[in-house]
Amino acid sequence: MGLISKTVFYAAIAGAGAAFATKPSIDEVRLLFQQRLATQIEDGSIVNADDSATQALLAACQISPANCARLLEGAVSMEYSDYLLAAVVDARAPGFEPRQCLAAFDRLFCR
Repeated sequence: MGLISKTVFYAAIAGAGAAFATKPSIDEVRLLFQQRLATQIEDGSIVNADDSATQALLAACQISPANCARLLEGAVSMEYSDYLLAAVVDARAPGFEPRQCLAAFDRLFCR
């Protein structure tokens, strides 16, 4: 094995170990999701809800995004699929498009 291939092999092993060690639990995912929701409420990027009642609620949430995110988080259903190096989270809430997120490296990556 050459030096470069050994380096790549050891880097892959280290990366996999880091991913395994930093995979968020379901409770950590809920907190990360709540923080993400509060940020989106605060900057207005979440107000693409389907119905006017949800849009009105989110507009009222501008007053206290963190408290509103805690309230809205209760309406979100999450399906947490645990894998070896990461977790896949499917989040659904009435009036919003479903989100699929990847939980890894102490972060939540959503599309």
